[in-house]
Amino acid sequence: MGKILVLNTVFEQLQCAVIESGKLVELFFEENEKLAGNIYLGRLDRAVNALEAVFVNIGESKNGFLRMKDISKAYQDFFKLKKLTPKLKLLVQVKKDPTGSKGAQLTTNISLAGRYVVIFPFSNTKGVSKKIIDEDERERLYNLANTYSEKYKLGIVLRTASEGVDETHIEDEIITLVETWESILSTFKRARKPRLLYSEKSAADYIFKEKLSRDVELIITNLPEHVQIISRYIKGYPKRPKIEIIDGDTFQYAGIYEKSKELFRRRVNLPSGGEIIIDRTEALTVIDVNSKHFVSGENQQETAFRTNLEAAEEICRQLRLRNIGGIIIIDFIDMTSQEAKEAVLNKMKEETTKDKSKIEILGFTKLGLLELTRKRTIRSFDELTGVKCPSCKGYGFVPSPKIIIRELFDKLSEKPENVKEVIIKLHPSLKEYISRKDVKKAVNMEVHIHFTHYNPASFEITWKK
Repeated sequence: MGKILVLNTVFEQLQCAVIESGKLVELFFEENEKLAGNIYLGRLDRAVNALEAVFVNIGESKNGFLRMKDISKAYQDFFKLKKLTPKLKLLVQVKKDPTGSKGAQLTTNISLAGRYVVIFPFSNTKGVSKKIIDEDERERLYNLANTYSEKYKLGIVLRTASEGVDETHIEDEIITLVETWESILSTFKRARKPRLLYSEKSAADYIFKEKLSRDVELIITNLPEHVQIISRYIKGYPKRPKIEIIDGDTFQYAGIYEKSKELFRRRVNLPSGGEIIIDRTEALTVIDVNSKHFVSGENQQETAFRTNLEAAEEICRQLRLRNIGGIIIIDFIDMTSQEAKEAVLNKMKEETTKDKSKIEILGFTKLGLLELTRKRTIRSFDELTGVKCPSCKGYGFVPSPKIIIRELFDKLSEKPENVKEVIIKLHPSLKEYISRKDVKKAVNMEVHIHFTHYNPASFEITWKK
């Protein structure tokens, strides 16, 4: 079985997994907040000239961040904006979900996406998805985009799903999107307070619009109502996917829980014995490739090349699966052959075509590191499912046992007056680094040591009179 879409409804929350050639490549969780694509009535809160941006109250917990360059001339002309002043009413769309302490990134370049089409009310953009390769089909679709752009006076881009679709279906969707836009604009003009004006109809609609491509062969779901929604999104498809409805947990049924365990690991094994190591920082993601146990090549360079090819495929899968965005640096095993480097680069380009997010591969640096960027609008898997470690605060390390013990004895030297005993709680990993005898000698009183403290980077001292 080629591509499989697994939908799992648990406690009225929808989850989705995409499997390609038996491998898990994407995950989506409805219960995690998604703001990207939402359109809001916002009120300008303050301008920060040093950042060339303004902060906009959109009615969410944090103000959105709108860069000056994301306020288009067409938008300013449409709303007759001459000056950005506090409390100014703005129509904005979330370009990127909030991350960490940062609020949502906003834009005034409003777009509305359907299954086949994206419309741009403040632009005259016309285009066709780069993933449609057939030149005759590209020309047909571009002509349609040009015709409808002139007819409806807005920008139009035909999506990958529009390939082979009759123009009647395409125009019907454009009409629906235009009606939606007119409704949004009408509400914006009437309303006064910051509020949400538009979001996806439902999580199921979002999933089928974005994930249900022509190469999906099987859809597994535990909600019969999904069949009707699926039917709306496969109109014009020459071959319909098989739909399997089961009673129970589809993630359990399809082995998604087992497959997803790797997401919590820093190291990912490669089929031939090599591995990749994924480290994320605030600004970028660094991926290291190691041959590890893979030594079956004829020589070191052959081993490096074969490991790097496997790593290229796995790295592209992990970027999709973990939804890693921003700057990505890959340290492949050193290759002296320019031909080998080109082959690995081509493998990366081939694998990134499977990813719906925009990826730009910048090439190898003078140090032999591969640079690329990946656009991400919603939060990564790490941000959605994890929190910073309370012990290391996200640093990845805690002080060594010797340093902790030294700090403990420093604190013990500050003992209060008129105390007769002390109770010390330490992490179990510190057992072999301390003895009751040494502590008793230092404080000259009754000592109780319990290795029950949760944090290996700290301790707890209680004095008793």
